[in-house]
Amino acid sequence: MITSNRCWLKDTCKKYNDLSKECDCRYNDTFCIKLFKLDILYEKSLLTENQRKRVKFVLDANKSDREEYIKLQEIENNIEEFVSEGHNLYIHSYITGNGKTAWSIRMIQSYFNKIWYKSDMECKALFINVPKFLLSIKDNISSKNEYVEYIKNNVLEADLVVWDEVGTKGLTQFEHENLLSLINMRSDMNKSNIYTSNMRPDELKELIGDRLYSRIVKLSTEIEFKGQDKRGLV
Repeated sequence: MITSNRCWLKDTCKKYNDLSKECDCRYNDTFCIKLFKLDILYEKSLLTENQRKRVKFVLDANKSDREEYIKLQEIENNIEEFVSEGHNLYIHSYITGNGKTAWSIRMIQSYFNKIWYKSDMECKALFINVPKFLLSIKDNISSKNEYVEYIKNNVLEADLVVWDEVGTKGLTQFEHENLLSLINMRSDMNKSNIYTSNMRPDELKELIGDRLYSRIVKLSTEIEFKGQDKRGLV
């Protein structure tokens, strides 16, 4: 049973933190339907327990990414509409640690917070580390790889997929075909995707080829971060 004594929602739960309202979780170990459903959503998304925690975003001293943060906050505030309409994001920066992956995870978190009450044990979002996926599909040739099989079984059903670290290296024909196939099918189904990369669009095109580039970049809103590494600031 999912009970409040192991609740990771307490810090952000409005009911728990509003002392003017009664909340059984403050005093008793009670069953929480929101926690129960969110646990299932996160487990099926492949996000780790640490990635469930909300991250506070901090601009660097030059406020380099202020406009980009405003754009992303607007998308986050309307995330359910963004996903239902099949919109896509391409978040990139050559600088590591300045929020690309954190923002993509934040979008999944916000989407879950909007739809948890009407979810029904299904996979609603997926977080795919692209280098790990490409490495794993090679293992899947000789024997079934659980990570690959899980992604292939759920990637078309998920409302939102984050493809993290696209373009870390050039692709073999086998890797290209596998990645293109999944992204193509999601695109044809008007499913929402968020891509993160260390590559500028022109660099990515050279690395992964025209067909995959056109699916990833040309169908996405581009967000470029120019600020410095923010890890350790909060």
